[in-house]
Amino acid sequence: MLPNALSHCLNDRTEYGVIGVIGQLPQRGRRHPSYLYSMTLPTVKGEARERILLAAEELMAKYGVDGVSARSINAAAGVSAGILHYHFGGLDKVVDALLERHMMPLMAQRRAMYDSLQAQPQVTLRAVVEILVIPLARKIIEEGSAGARYVQFLARLHTDRNPKIARIFEQSFGENSSALIAMLQRILPEIPMRVLGLRLIVCSHAMLQSLADISARPQLPIAPGNASREQVLWDHVEILIEFLCGGMAAPTNLHSRFGDCET
Repeated sequence: MLPNALSHCLNDRTEYGVIGVIGQLPQRGRRHPSYLYSMTLPTVKGEARERILLAAEELMAKYGVDGVSARSINAAAGVSAGILHYHFGGLDKVVDALLERHMMPLMAQRRAMYDSLQAQPQVTLRAVVEILVIPLARKIIEEGSAGARYVQFLARLHTDRNPKIARIFEQSFGENSSALIAMLQRILPEIPMRVLGLRLIVCSHAMLQSLADISARPQLPIAPGNASREQVLWDHVEILIEFLCGGMAAPTNLHSRFGDCET
C-alpha cells in the first residue's frame, strides 16, 4: 500500500518479502461448508443485491477473492443462480462495490485528519500513524459486525496481494499521498525515504491484520453499544498505535544502502 511517489524506489518489488507473512491463495475449486449451498429464499425488490454483497464480503474475508465463486456467493445469499451476474456482471465488480460502499467515509475521515495536521505548527509521528489506524478502528468499534466484516475483507485482500490494494491506498489519500510521506520525512529526517516507505508497507500490513484479528475475537462480541467492550477495543488500538510508532521511528543500519534514494 505504497503511494506512487515511492514506486521509483521499489522497482525490485521486494516489499512483499519485507512484510514476511503472505497468505497463499486458496484454490478456486475448494469445497465450502455445506450450509453455503442452501435453498433460495424469497426476496423483495433490491434485497438480492444487498444479500449478495453481504455474502460476498464474508466469504471473501475467509477464503480470498480467488477462493470463492459466483455460485457459492449466490448460494450463501439464498438467491437463484445467475443473480450475481445480473446485478454486477462478475466477481470483480462485486469487489469494487464492496470497496466503494465503505471507501468514501474512510476517505473523508482521513482527509479531515490530514487537513487538521497541516494546520498544526508541529506534527508528531503518532498523529500521522493515527491517520492510518483510527478510521478503520472506528469502523470496528462503532459499526459493529458491518465494520468488522469490511476490515476482515480488506485484510484478506492485502494478504492475498490483490492488485486493488494499491488503488485503495491512492483513493484513501489521493493527492495527499506524497505529502503524507513528506510529513514522515520531516518528522524522521534521519531515516532514508526508501526505508520509511518499506516500513509504511509493513505498518499497513500489521495494522490491517491486527484490526481484523481484534474484530474477530469471540471473547469480544461484535454488537456495538457495550461501553466496557468498546474500552477494551480502544485499549487494543492504543497498543497497536504505540507499536507502529515504535516501528516507524526505530534506528536503521541501512543508511549506506538506501541513503541515496531520497528523490
